[in-house]
Amino acid sequence: MIKKILNFKTILVLAVMFVPMVAFAVTQKEMEQARTIAAKAYIRYANDGSGYLDDLNPKTMDELEASLKPKEKENIKAFKAIPVPTDYKDWGKEKLVEYWAVTAFQDKGLLEKGRGGRLRARSQINKMTIAPPQPEAPATPVNSTGQSPDTASAAANNLTSLDSLGMAVNAPLNADDDFDEEGLNVDKATNYTWVYIMVLGILVAIVVALVVYAANVMKKNGNQSSQEKYQQRENQEKLEHYESLVSDKDVEISMLRKKLEAATKQNSELKSKLETLTAEMGALLASSKTSSEPKRQESVEAPPSKPVLRTIFLGRANARGIFVRADRTLNVGNSVFVLDTSDGFTGTFRVADSPAAWSLALSNPKEYLETACTGHDLDDTADASRIITETSGTAVFEGGCWKVIRKAKIRYAE
Repeated sequence: MIKKILNFKTILVLAVMFVPMVAFAVTQKEMEQARTIAAKAYIRYANDGSGYLDDLNPKTMDELEASLKPKEKENIKAFKAIPVPTDYKDWGKEKLVEYWAVTAFQDKGLLEKGRGGRLRARSQINKMTIAPPQPEAPATPVNSTGQSPDTASAAANNLTSLDSLGMAVNAPLNADDDFDEEGLNVDKATNYTWVYIMVLGILVAIVVALVVYAANVMKKNGNQSSQEKYQQRENQEKLEHYESLVSDKDVEISMLRKKLEAATKQNSELKSKLETLTAEMGALLASSKTSSEPKRQESVEAPPSKPVLRTIFLGRANARGIFVRADRTLNVGNSVFVLDTSDGFTGTFRVADSPAAWSLALSNPKEYLETACTGHDLDDTADASRIITETSGTAVFEGGCWKVIRKAKIRYAE
């Protein structure tokens, strides 16, 4: 009977010891992919003219650098200087995202404008799938029983705990050891055997219930993690959409403000003229009795006012020929053209005579020049360093925005 109990104990210990546990860790390939994603997001935000990167999906830094233009190759140097951790084999996805989407973008050597790419980096790294590591099977010495020393030690410890339980269950049996073996009641011994079996059955059921509960908890946590990731991705898309709407509204507000300023200025001029005419009218009425008609006619005539020339700095023109930005002064990183107007409704524009405007326009001629300018082979910017306007373009103020009516003619120069 004791032997049967020990067999049940052994089976229970082995069932508890060999419940598999699966762990996930970051590989060198995944570390490189996350680093590449973060670098691409940084240089995309560091230069507004790097829109061609949106069509690239490199997996390594070498693949990314091979596709870069000179401007981005210069910007990526600061990101490459960020150290790559060596303990990433113990990381999970959360720590991978934390390092490359948060810690890396806090490096002092990065451009402030490029730090805006951290949200895109977090979103894309979260979409990565971290593969399970390959299990290692080191040779383990065995003892004479066919078990490894660690397994045998663990089994012995568990058996010791279960022996204590068996001693407690066997307590009524030990109390009768003073009696002769022939005086034992056979039915009573049989009843105790069923008690042992029942206790072991309960223990086995508890272990199975715990395993099932743990599996359900892990599954539930996995589902919650997937829902959280989906929610984060949806929130990120909404945030980008709202940022785009806010940017468009800022442009509209800027245009309306310019229109209001022009209307206010015109109203002020008309008010000044009205005051002048009123004063002259009063003077005419006062001197009507003593002056002749020709003299009164000469006093009514007002001297012509000289038109005031205003200068406005404009950003790129969109596909509909509308300039998306207007500033009173040159806005580095946004201004490309300069427009002169005397009435606030029509004007002529040209490429701004500024190295900052030239650099921005040459970084992406298709986006910054072709919608408002014409010229020979505008896509070839290999030897170009300056932009010369041969013929100014014409624009009108319509619907609160400046719109291209006739494109300017330009050429490149070294």
